[in-house]
Amino acid sequence: MKCYLCGASTRAFIDKNGYTVFRCDACRLGQIYLDKNYDDFVKSHYSKDYYMGGIEESAYSDYKDEKKYIRLNFRKFLRKILAYKKSGKLLDVGCAMGYFVEMATEAGFDAYGVDASAYAIAEAKNHIPESKLQAATISDLDFPEKSFDVITMFDVFEHLNDPKNDLKKLRSLLKDDGILVIATGDANSLAATLLRRRWTFYIPPEHIFYFDRNNLSSLLEEVGFVPKLWFRIGKWLSLKYVLHLARTTGESKVANLLYKVLSPIASLPLYLYLGDNMATVATKKLHVNSK
Repeated sequence: MKCYLCGASTRAFIDKNGYTVFRCDACRLGQIYLDKNYDDFVKSHYSKDYYMGGIEESAYSDYKDEKKYIRLNFRKFLRKILAYKKSGKLLDVGCAMGYFVEMATEAGFDAYGVDASAYAIAEAKNHIPESKLQAATISDLDFPEKSFDVITMFDVFEHLNDPKNDLKKLRSLLKDDGILVIATGDANSLAATLLRRRWTFYIPPEHIFYFDRNNLSSLLEEVGFVPKLWFRIGKWLSLKYVLHLARTTGESKVANLLYKVLSPIASLPLYLYLGDNMATVATKKLHVNSK
């Protein structure tokens, strides 16, 4: 299997959920081979079970119950964005139930959201105007070129099947002085190195690529972006969500037992900083050589 990013050879790194994660010998990008049609996969996988505690999906315990914590985490990104843009048109890619679209609107942005999950978009429409939302993949977006001042991608980049072309599409939608914000896992972090297959970002097949700062920088620069700022964040999560992650991606039988036993205190808030959540703010290169 050749590396998606640099074309070098790869080797098997870990096996999980019936998939092999291959790692590039040169740039260290991790990737899987998705043995199914991507559009069909995202339409079926990101269902109600994905957001509401499904075991096979290894995702959220209850996305609606996590809203207060999700908003706390989004505040950190909003502060970073406001340092570059005080207002304007914003697109949140992978918006789920629209919590960041809601926050950005409250902060004065003309905010829009897109997500591949029809279920999540239907839930988002309960508190966001339908005209602000699209159930679509990035390749299906039909906004005019240079529409947005800000484009955000929070914990969605690792889900993309063709991040290079998706970035090119998003670049065309971004104004020349706009910013792109990406948050994803750092596969070169200490947590990822120590936990290996139990690292919470190793969730094939929903997570298809596993980046670090160096290879993500290379990809951004290749398609016409310049990373201006890198930072790491911790996250507020409920005890229930932490145990759900531990029993699914962490493959812990003890966590599975505790998940059932500790339900009376499941909403207890926890702040976790493992240094494995990286984020960047990038701007457009205005002169790019086409390939």
